[in-house]
Amino acid sequence: MSLWVITAGLLVGLGCWLAASELIPAGPSLSGALERLDASRGSPVLEDTGFTRPSAYLARKLSAAAPWLPVPGADLRLLGQDEAGWLATKVSYGALGLALVPALAGLLALGGRSLPWPIPAGGTLALGSAMFFAPDLVTRANAAEKRADFRYALTSYLDLVALERGAGAAPTEALEAAAEVGGGWAFERIGAALDQARKASRPPWEGLAMLAEQVGIAELADLAEIAGVAGEEGARILDTLHARSESMRAEALAASKAQASARSTTMVLPIAMLAAGFLVLLIFPDFYRLFG
Repeated sequence: MSLWVITAGLLVGLGCWLAASELIPAGPSLSGALERLDASRGSPVLEDTGFTRPSAYLARKLSAAAPWLPVPGADLRLLGQDEAGWLATKVSYGALGLALVPALAGLLALGGRSLPWPIPAGGTLALGSAMFFAPDLVTRANAAEKRADFRYALTSYLDLVALERGAGAAPTEALEAAAEVGGGWAFERIGAALDQARKASRPPWEGLAMLAEQVGIAELADLAEIAGVAGEEGARILDTLHARSESMRAEALAASKAQASARSTTMVLPIAMLAAGFLVLLIFPDFYRLFG
């Protein structure tokens, strides 16, 4: 049992060290600052944090050793997170999961109760794997919610662009003016993409297309294509913008109805259990007097 105690102590110490390194803020990254100033590049790079954050160093080693490991780049860019920090979180959670079961086994061993070695070994692998892949599920869920909010804002942005075009504004002016009118983080991302395209002497629809590719929103790519056709060929896009806006509203309404229906379906079981418990409470006195 002494080996289990030593192993548990080492893993707990490693987990505490990684957790403390995550809580301590890292120093500013020069490569990250240069990347934010560079408007011509489309995707962020991993921060070169060196040894300021040990978990980031381990994450960089992990990404180099296992390039097949899936990294949700579009989801992370949409959430404003960097890949190095996300991988560092996975490493920290995985190490913590690996440390919990041996720690509990060590405590039981100190209390005089031993477990067969397959139970701690299997529990360690299962919990470590589950906590290592937990950030994937959280990131996917948060990104799906963010994309839904972005699509709602994009519907309003399409209406604003159509109003600007109806007032006689050029495609470039309509895109930029509509981004300035709206508020919220989605309009800020669109305005930043248009600003970067203007500073790089590129058409605004190229900035929108680049943003759509980064965050994985196909509707924004459709708007960029429509604006590009209008800007390069002089086509009338007012009816197209209105039709696209109505289509997105219909899709959002259908998704909301489906979500409400799914939530209503999940409420059937709790309500049925509540009704069954109420019936048991009503008939229990009669059964007690009958059989008592």
